[in-house]
Amino acid sequence: MSTIALGPLMIRADILVFLISAVMGFLVLKVRLRGREESGWMLDTYVNALIIGFVVWKFSMILFDPIRTIQHPSSLLYFTGGDQGIWLGTALALAYVGVRLNKKRSLVVPLMKAAMLSYLAGAFTRHVFLWFWDESLGKMALMYALLHGVLAIWAWIKYDSSIRIFGSIALWYSIGSVLIPFFDEGRITVVAGFNSVQIAFGVLALGILILDMFFTKQQNKSADHQ
Repeated sequence: MSTIALGPLMIRADILVFLISAVMGFLVLKVRLRGREESGWMLDTYVNALIIGFVVWKFSMILFDPIRTIQHPSSLLYFTGGDQGIWLGTALALAYVGVRLNKKRSLVVPLMKAAMLSYLAGAFTRHVFLWFWDESLGKMALMYALLHGVLAIWAWIKYDSSIRIFGSIALWYSIGSVLIPFFDEGRITVVAGFNSVQIAFGVLALGILILDMFFTKQQNKSADHQ
């Protein structure tokens, strides 16, 4: 993993990108939630969930590779838990959010909107950074940056709209995540020219469409009864 020199300090590039993206997501959310009653709770939840996810990802190699960790304790400074650590960190962060939401169920929908906005803003920052930093990513990082940037602006403008608008944003995000990998000549395909990520987002897009059709049908039934 490449490192970046910050004065006398050397920091892993992936950790620096994570921190920059997290800060951007926080700042965008803080500005958008300014003056709202739930602002403090939302920002606390965001920060705590990120800290949990980051700490678990960074130090989970203790769980996944305990022998090497014991033999070389300094490896904790330079290595992470990898993909397994990401999944574990994400799961524990989501569990924390779930516990918090159980006490504030009225904030489920606002939290979903806030999570989407902060994620899109952070991911936009990440891909812009990668576009400048890693020439090998080139057009792929740029396309992902555009996808996340456009959808982040949409989420910002429509923040006070119905949650179904955010469903549309999620749908277009899924569609974009299916289409963009076709421009990656090095992708590893699984079925019919699609890789595993494309298949996952294709299934997600289909699920969103089915849910939207279901809610539309329910609304039409309610309107007919009235």
